[in-house]
Order: sequence, then structure tokens, then C-alpha cells
Amino acid sequence: MEVWQEIAKNAECGAERLVAEYGDRLYAAASLLCRNDCDAEDLVFRTLARAVDKIRQFKPSGDFFSWLYKILLNFHRMDARRKRPDIVPVGSAQDLPQIPAEAGGDAGAELQEMIRRLPHQIRETVVLKYFSGMSIDEVAAELGIPAGTVKSRLFTAKRILADEFKATNQKGASL
Repeated sequence: MEVWQEIAKNAECGAERLVAEYGDRLYAAASLLCRNDCDAEDLVFRTLARAVDKIRQFKPSGDFFSWLYKILLNFHRMDARRKRPDIVPVGSAQDLPQIPAEAGGDAGAELQEMIRRLPHQIRETVVLKYFSGMSIDEVAAELGIPAGTVKSRLFTAKRILADEFKATNQKGASL
């Protein structure tokens, strides 16, 4: 039985399975979008609660995680509109979701910190493409922008991150 079917049948048991299967993945995306642990946890909680409440609106022909992610993204956008300007304190290193060890340990944590500092629209595009595994066209459809804009934002993100890595490495080498 699929998660969404279990939620429709028994909301409490289905919600437990929903958290077990999708909670970590949603938290990783929310943490990068929100820039701090408290807001990320709140965003994930609201997303999961809304998913349980609105499960009958899910269309089985679609991807369930994409539907969840859309809910998360909509809540994040609402929060961003309310909290202008987009300046949020960055959490401590232990608040960051872990990048797998093969990504480079300290470099992985450093990369996440840099992603959190990206401008909102660019950060959102990076999270959708690289952390949610969406294609360029899927990201474009999700954000309601042309595929060329997605590519441009990803190029900008890569340039910013490369410049930050260079600056960090030069600073480390001079110490």
C-alpha cells in the first residue's frame, strides 16, 4: 500500500509512515531553504500536517514527493513574503543536514553553508535541481519560469559557489 493510500485509510498510522519515509528528505530541503534549524523544522511540520489534511487532493498519477515538495515550497514562499528582507541568521554547523561522507566531510558542511547564503531565488532553484533531483524542465514548471532562467540561475549559483570556495581556500592557505 502506498503512503498516500495509508493516510487516506488511517490518518494516524499513515502520518507515522509519512514522517518515516519522507521526513528526512523534506528536512534536508527545508534546512537549505530556510537557513536555520528552527524554521526548517516548522516548515517540515506544517508540510506534513497539510499533506495529511489534504491527502484526497493528491493525484495518484503524479509523483508523491513532488507533491509534498510543492506544499513545502508554497509554505516557504508565504513565509519569505512575510519576512522581508531575506536575512535569516545562519544556524550552527551541527544544525546542518549531513552531506554524505563521500562529498568531502568538512567541505560538505562548508558547501551547505555557502548554499544557505545564496540569494533566495537562486538557492530555491539549486535545492530543487540538486537536492530534490528534479530535471531542468521540472524545476522550471515548479517555479513557473522558463527553462533558460533555471539554467541561468544554476550557472550563477555555480559561479558564486566557485568564487566562495576560491576565497575560502586562499584565506586558508594564507593562515
